[in-house]
Amino acid sequence: MPRIPLVEPETASAEVRALYESFSGPDVPVMNVMKLFGNNVEFLAALTHIANALYKTPQLSPRYRELAYLRASQLNSCHY
Repeated sequence: MPRIPLVEPETASAEVRALYESFSGPDVPVMNVMKLFGNNVEFLAALTHIANALYKTPQLSPRYRELAYLRASQLNSCHY
């Protein structure tokens, strides 16, 4: 059981539900981390804005995005 309650889409406010819908789709469920951030609508809105900027309207080509992922993994000694 989580220490911080998760905000389920069924019980979320209209604003939080709209943010959930903008980040998920019919085949993609709302991730638990998003449900956690649903407790603070301002934070969830900011996170959604950043995620949309990074993933929905990327300025980098897929090739350069992949190079950035690889370089960040190297710098942080992560397996990718």
